[in-house]
Amino acid sequence: MKKKYLLLIILITVIIFGLAFLGIRIHMSKINKEEIDKSIHGIVISDDVPFYKKAEKENVKQIKLLSKGEQVYILDEFESDDIEWYKIKVDGKINGYVRAEYVQYYKEINSEKSLVVDVSQFNKEKNFDDMNDFEVFLLKNKISYVYIRAGGRGYGSKGNFYYDKNYEEYIQACEYLKIPYGFYFLDEALNDEEIEEEVEFIKKFLKENSGKHCILPVALDVEKHDGVGRADNIWEKRSELVQKLINRLNEENINNILYTNAQTANLYLSDLKTKFWIAYYPEEGKIPTYWYFDTNQDGASNSRMQKNTIGWQFTEHGAGDEVSEDIDLSLFVKDFYK
Repeated sequence: MKKKYLLLIILITVIIFGLAFLGIRIHMSKINKEEIDKSIHGIVISDDVPFYKKAEKENVKQIKLLSKGEQVYILDEFESDDIEWYKIKVDGKINGYVRAEYVQYYKEINSEKSLVVDVSQFNKEKNFDDMNDFEVFLLKNKISYVYIRAGGRGYGSKGNFYYDKNYEEYIQACEYLKIPYGFYFLDEALNDEEIEEEVEFIKKFLKENSGKHCILPVALDVEKHDGVGRADNIWEKRSELVQKLINRLNEENINNILYTNAQTANLYLSDLKTKFWIAYYPEEGKIPTYWYFDTNQDGASNSRMQKNTIGWQFTEHGAGDEVSEDIDLSLFVKDFYK
């Protein structure tokens, strides 16, 4: 009988300690989650960055080395011994300290013209080994906004719809950094029926993929394809079709802008009721200190375009030493999406 009582006491003790341990684990998990929720999302921008147990210069335990592109949660910022430090959480659970110079996070740039990048599956193939590389690129180059290719209608005769292969990864990167982003869609509609198909495609895509930081208007990409595109020979009619697509999106309360080549806009599209994001490449290898309408190019004197243009894509090959990646870059006017 005594043996049974002893076993019962041991069992009760084990249960009590087990419940206490479980309670501590739940409490610590809750604290950990609250710290992450309140944190600033940062990215390590260098290789082999020391991650310390304490924010001290000497005789301090190094927990590990952090890799370039590694995601970290910044819990606090402060100065100690004339060094800027971040208290961070690594791997979602380990707290420690790192010098602030090795970690960056998204900050809104207070400038009249914002630097914007548009990306697709082709940029991942050319420029980024993974999305950590992409996140480092955004922060180091002070990119304000991101446009992600959602997909579109093919310019071949069949006009089949397609999705960009990497749009989900780009979304995840932007959501982690809390950087404002939007989607662009390639239009090739030839008639009213195809316009409705494109509207439904865009509606469905936005419903399924828009995150908290997807706040930019949808960009309708309207381009020529050197005479081989399904809509290359109907530009007079196409301007009417594009306006119908814009109107239908407005009816669905889907904010939108129009991306196209500056010359194409000047010749065929400048009378459309929309905001323009135009492409013209001066090939200077640097970020312009002027605006497209300060040039002598076709369309630069078009007063309607001047009034309605909010973005200028000035390169498709980066900006020399300023932005070395082979990538599309644009300048957008401040708060263009509001």
